[in-house]
Amino acid sequence: MREFDGSNSARHGQVVILGGSAEARDLAMRLGERARLWLPARDRVTGQGASDHAVLTEFSRTADALVLAPHPCDVASLKLGARVAAQTGVHSLTLARPEWRPTSRDQWIILRSARDAASRIPAGSRVLVTLGRQALPDLRALRHAYLYVRQLTDHDDAFPLPYGRYLHGSAPFTLAQEIALMRRFRIDAVLTRNAGGPGGWPKIAAARALGVPVYMVARPRGAAGPVVPSVEAAMNWLEARLWLDA
Repeated sequence: MREFDGSNSARHGQVVILGGSAEARDLAMRLGERARLWLPARDRVTGQGASDHAVLTEFSRTADALVLAPHPCDVASLKLGARVAAQTGVHSLTLARPEWRPTSRDQWIILRSARDAASRIPAGSRVLVTLGRQALPDLRALRHAYLYVRQLTDHDDAFPLPYGRYLHGSAPFTLAQEIALMRRFRIDAVLTRNAGGPGGWPKIAAARALGVPVYMVARPRGAAGPVVPSVEAAMNWLEARLWLDA
């Protein structure tokens, strides 16, 4: 497939991408000047002005397609994109990498939300948490475990929960690093989301190797439009739907 330029298209082929994932950035690069990438607030270096809903609605009304490609577990962005797609009537597509799937060697306990962890994780557990700082309010009831909450940026903020601490580190992490970390802190449970993709997989593989159970928060549902698993599939959809010369 050639890189997109849209020069032979019967339509302008403008595409708004609600980003946040690596795939969103890859798609924006493939589309070049025909793409407008909108990042969730936490992913911006500086603010982008008006509210997300107002700007996305304005962008989408003048675009030919809206692609939802936030982090697969970013509930707020997925809901925002679905709402804007419904209000504007623009062609919409969700780009979401495939979910992780457990094997017979994995010990997964599926949770509907992070809040369910409090009723499922046993008392006295030492838990590696990789949900992001924004999810910590959902863990307030998890007072019977000690939480090691991974952070990918350095900061000196006080830990907001009764028992636990932050673990600072820079991704990507290797399988060997994840095994070493779990042994060092005597981790006996992992609490994470089903993000899919290779970046977060080493911690899942480490838990498997050490026989540690994984409390896996399921992905949210309610995508806008059809769902594709890759940037290439998104380009094919855009080409077919918008007659892009891609």
